[in-house]
Amino acid sequence: MARMRAVDQPLRRDVRLLGRLLGEVLVEQEGQELFDLEEEVRRLSIQRRRGPVPGRRASAAELADILKRLPLEQAEPVLRAFSVYFQLVNLAEQHHRIRRARAHAGAESPSPQRGSLEATLLSLKDAGISASRVREALRQMKVTLTLTAHPTQAVRRTLLEKLYRMAGLLEERDRCELTPRESADNVESLREEITTLWQTDELRRERPTVGDEVKNILWYVEEVLAEQLSELPEVLEWAFERAYGEPLGQVDTPVRVHSWVGGDMDGNPLVTPEVFGDTLRAHRARGLRLLMQGLERLGGMLSQSDRHAKPSQELLASLERDAAQLPEAEQRLGPRTVGEPWRRKLRFMEERLHQALRHVLAQRTGDAGPMPESAYRTPESLLADLDLLARSLVEAKAGNAGLRQVRRMRERVCALGLSLAELEARVPAEDAVSAAASLEPGGPAPSEGGKRLLAVLEKLREAQAEAGEPACRTLILSMASTAEDVLAAFRCIKHAGLWDARRGCATVDVVPLFEQLGALDSGPDVLRTLFAHPEYRKHVDARGAQEVMVGYSDSGKEVGLLAASAALYRAQVALTEAAREAAVPLRLFHGRGESVARGGGPAQEAILALPPGAVAGGYKATEQGEALDHKYARPELARRTLELIVGGVLPHLLDAQPRPSPEDEKEFRAAFDTLAETGREAYRALVWDDPRFLELFTAATPVEEISALPIGSRPSKRKAGGLETLRAIPWVFAWTQNRAIIPGWYGVGSALEAFAKEPGGPALLKRMYRQWPFFKAVIDNVTMVLAKSDMAIAGRYAALASASTRPLWRLIQQEHRRTRRQVKRLTGEARLLDHNPQLQRAISLRNPYVDPMSFLQVELMRRKRESACDCDRPLLLSLNGIAAGMRNTG
Repeated sequence: MARMRAVDQPLRRDVRLLGRLLGEVLVEQEGQELFDLEEEVRRLSIQRRRGPVPGRRASAAELADILKRLPLEQAEPVLRAFSVYFQLVNLAEQHHRIRRARAHAGAESPSPQRGSLEATLLSLKDAGISASRVREALRQMKVTLTLTAHPTQAVRRTLLEKLYRMAGLLEERDRCELTPRESADNVESLREEITTLWQTDELRRERPTVGDEVKNILWYVEEVLAEQLSELPEVLEWAFERAYGEPLGQVDTPVRVHSWVGGDMDGNPLVTPEVFGDTLRAHRARGLRLLMQGLERLGGMLSQSDRHAKPSQELLASLERDAAQLPEAEQRLGPRTVGEPWRRKLRFMEERLHQALRHVLAQRTGDAGPMPESAYRTPESLLADLDLLARSLVEAKAGNAGLRQVRRMRERVCALGLSLAELEARVPAEDAVSAAASLEPGGPAPSEGGKRLLAVLEKLREAQAEAGEPACRTLILSMASTAEDVLAAFRCIKHAGLWDARRGCATVDVVPLFEQLGALDSGPDVLRTLFAHPEYRKHVDARGAQEVMVGYSDSGKEVGLLAASAALYRAQVALTEAAREAAVPLRLFHGRGESVARGGGPAQEAILALPPGAVAGGYKATEQGEALDHKYARPELARRTLELIVGGVLPHLLDAQPRPSPEDEKEFRAAFDTLAETGREAYRALVWDDPRFLELFTAATPVEEISALPIGSRPSKRKAGGLETLRAIPWVFAWTQNRAIIPGWYGVGSALEAFAKEPGGPALLKRMYRQWPFFKAVIDNVTMVLAKSDMAIAGRYAALASASTRPLWRLIQQEHRRTRRQVKRLTGEARLLDHNPQLQRAISLRNPYVDPMSFLQVELMRRKRESACDCDRPLLLSLNGIAAGMRNTG
């Protein structure tokens, strides 16, 4: 086990404090007997992983026996005890991440934190990249984060809010020198929150609606991201000056926020045209309210009198126009803002926002007339007024009296527009094909999906008519595979009137999503066909770029981790080349999940591992489910995440990312393709070719229970059917729950072993690991998954399946041992994660506390299947608890 570093002692202190308080709450709420039982289970779980093998086996047997005899009424509090413990541990770890980031940012730190903007800029300077080149790259950078409602957030919002309050209490203990009375009050506040946490139901009583998911997603924007994005240019300025010793100059925030929530119709019948339209209005209403609050605060600050600060003629002229266009506001506000021109201007701006808000609210109740001409319709009109304010403050020598806050408000509008997040729509490609066919003379009636798409486009047209393109201007086509898919959607968009006749283009971008192996490989030819289509090519030229989305989830489920990784890398290189040949700027959109099997992993390493040229048109990626809480739940976490992403994109734009020579990369790619094919054959032989696999999967994982977990509005399957219709998220979630995590490693060992037998194979693999960031990222992610997996526990789940599946399970065990052996040979580690002792220790400390929940989940699944007992609630609690312990759902 990795030794705890001195800098991690505060984390241990926090975990012990929270654990002690939880223990006291358990005694108070459930009695000493339950507490003693929980402690005995914990003791056996720890002993199961320590000491001689015979002792470990004896502890495992005793643990299984205790849980087998456990009455159902006691199963729930035991599960809840471990589940709540992990929520508290996760909270402490989040807080420690913030603590370490602050320590690195302190004046006494000898070097900046790895991955920070300052560290990135210093490395670029050391590499000989000039300040002017970096400055230009930052001005051209485009990063888009698309928030999605994939059902992987297994913790209720009300519980998260309690954890946020506890986070503030932990921070208070760090940041303030508390008196004895204040310290006691702090502990009592923590105890209160833990007690109410215990008394609150972890499970939602019903599945969330799409509207609930919209509110949940927008919370992160309103409470955290809005402020962090507005301050990002200042963070860039600070880091740039520290690295290069000169000012950066004016740079807008490079990050934009989009959302699929309420616009994603792929397999979700609850996203109706009416829901889509209401989501657009909800975005706008919440965005306008947030901007009004910001302008009101700004008005409280900009109290300058024209006696002491001379307003510019431009400002005075704008006030005259405002008074003429807003006579009621002039009459109401005039006497209160006499002699305060900046505050007066802001009150007029508030009124324009308020007019827009009143119109949106009237739309939601069906009472709307036309929007007033004086209301803000687009971000550009608000930005023009904010720029005017900024110029007038500079002219009035008020650069240090509010200008910074005006610029922050401007950056917020640049990043979020008037609607908090730009909504995107997603539909299956087959819906677009059906809808387009129905538009032909004598064409067949559209499918239900096709009919929905046409109705949604009508709602989109209405939204653009009132709020301009930024309301929604992206249509994603899932499971796209041909140029006809894209052209069908293009015809539907044009038919809906979403067309700019002056420019000769649609006002919506059609984005094919290539997610299966065949589609990824044929994607470049699809682009060539599209670019050869005269009308579509004119549309793309007018829009300025073609966006293509690559999906990391379905390809992994289809062909395994290695083959999917190879196909994605190959596709990005080929798509970039096809766009370059046609002189069309390409924007790649990465559909990553949180788990390794769905493209997850450390953010900056993932970006740096992308092929050269892959982010030339901008970097765009999804942020899904539980990732939002891990990355954006608190301002400091969000700032760190933004720095990692921008710090990964910047070297790419400067072609300064670590990479092998072109000759070496060619050799490495050929070797990886060989690995991928071997891995694909092994994976397909298990998952798709062996008729026993489906039985093993459904019996040895809680996949059926997952479908009952009320964590998202979307069904776990796209449509009725078998394994092929199951979404990648519950596929990964199920294997994570039983601790095998097969999608994250299966086939890797066979591939490495076969390649290592070739002449020069081992040396080439080691060279690839040292010199090629892509390969290193793949292997490091596999190493992490192997360290998290536990095949002994997974074997207990496998024993629930029929005896006919035993040979198949032995095959899986052999591949797991083979993969561990081959990965350690490649990395040179004696134990997995020796090169990352912090993660190694975190996993080793967590596992004994996850184990009891796994043992109990197996027992509950056995009882349910043997006697049909009412185990649903404790089973669902076990899903929540294991997800918290593993820090992964799907």
